[in-house]
Amino acid sequence: MATHTLYYGKGRDVRTVLGACRLAKCRYCAMFLTMSLVVGCSRTPVDEIAEKLEEPDHQVRYDAVKELEDYGPGAIDAVPALADALSDPSPKVRYRSAKVLSKIGIGASSAAEQIAASLKDEATDAETRYYLVKTLANIEDSAIVALDALTEILQRDGDKKTRYYAAKALGKLGSDAQSAIDALESAKRDSDAKLRKAATEALAKVRPT
Repeated sequence: MATHTLYYGKGRDVRTVLGACRLAKCRYCAMFLTMSLVVGCSRTPVDEIAEKLEEPDHQVRYDAVKELEDYGPGAIDAVPALADALSDPSPKVRYRSAKVLSKIGIGASSAAEQIAASLKDEATDAETRYYLVKTLANIEDSAIVALDALTEILQRDGDKKTRYYAAKALGKLGSDAQSAIDALESAKRDSDAKLRKAATEALAKVRPT
């Protein structure tokens, strides 16, 4: 047993460890192999793709996020990595990460803090902001951390689709979004019919009865 402690303690690849074993048909090596395979099987393709978001090459990171997009809600295990990618040095990585988060839906709730921070970042472009707000509309009450940002976007953003999702997100916050009532009242009179409807529906949920 001491021999195995020596070999296993070096953290070698399982094949190296087995090859180094001096005992034929060793039960300890068989057990070690079984455990290694079980742990290895717990990794998913999404996990492996998400790991690429730590690569130094921005194109590799971008391609990884684009690949995750195909998984839709199935990319939920990549949410922590995607949330971190919202502060990536590359604008296109940030944009694509926001887009993927919007497709994951309610499963992206744990990214709320990073989304709120990105909305405050002046470097965030309009397209990225659109998908960030759309994600907030999907994660329901977790979007409360971005209440002030959503209110400001509803009032001032130049894109009507972004403002529409801001109104939807505020509505899902219910009475917790009472500070946005004035902004919603103003949006209810907007020239865009979809925005007016979203604001009216949101007010019905936000305003105290």
